[in-house]
Amino acid sequence: MSDHSDEVAAAVQTLRSLNEQADGVRAELVRLRRELAEAQQDLSAKGSAKLVEANEHLVLAALDAQTMAETAVIDLDKLARSSQRDPLTDTPNRALMLDRLENAIALARRHGTRIGVLFLDLDDFKPINDTLGHAVGDAVLQLVARRLESVVRHSDTVSRHSGDEFLVLLAEVSQESGAGMVAAKILSALAAPSRVGEHVLRLSASVGIALYPDDGEDAATLINRADEAMYRAKRCEHGSFEFYTEEISSNRSLEPSTVDVKTVT
Repeated sequence: MSDHSDEVAAAVQTLRSLNEQADGVRAELVRLRRELAEAQQDLSAKGSAKLVEANEHLVLAALDAQTMAETAVIDLDKLARSSQRDPLTDTPNRALMLDRLENAIALARRHGTRIGVLFLDLDDFKPINDTLGHAVGDAVLQLVARRLESVVRHSDTVSRHSGDEFLVLLAEVSQESGAGMVAAKILSALAAPSRVGEHVLRLSASVGIALYPDDGEDAATLINRADEAMYRAKRCEHGSFEFYTEEISSNRSLEPSTVDVKTVT
């Protein structure tokens, strides 16, 4: 995925450069047109008209080329964005999240600060898909993404990891309790009744938290340990969060549960 993103970024840069060159050509042709108009008095009416017409064709050709370049840049910008976004929730995809997490780790290492990774898994999401259909399930995932984004700061990142799993990157955490406060706000936001079509759903999630550098010094380790903490939370109580500890068991067996769904009449 990252290789394609690099190629798209390079193509966008090339087209932007061509667009700048087209601007220069346009300005030069406009100047020539003005000079030719001034020289019209010294030329025969017939010859002058031909030169002006030829110049106008050149100007129009330059404008067409510029328009095509601008359109291509816009199209490639859209392609670059789509290659880095989850198509359902429009949140950063796994590749972009990993890139941002690695950058955040590098900055935290340089400045001696902490960052937090929250791994969120919706509780009882499968019954929603099974009983209400995938269209409702997709709408729920979109709603969850928006609620997560409403809780975190602009400097943080919400990403759909896979299925009904989301990652939240807290770009800077002053202390452990700060990450816990964000997790509590997320759970509170999700607990509010959610209207999806004719249904009202009461959502909950299990959240695991891992901190840099306390729980790991690379992206993969932080994500894995936040994942382990999430499964600990899910085993203990739905709608709760847990911090990663070395004592957390790797056993991820879950008891079956049911979804709380109310249909509006």
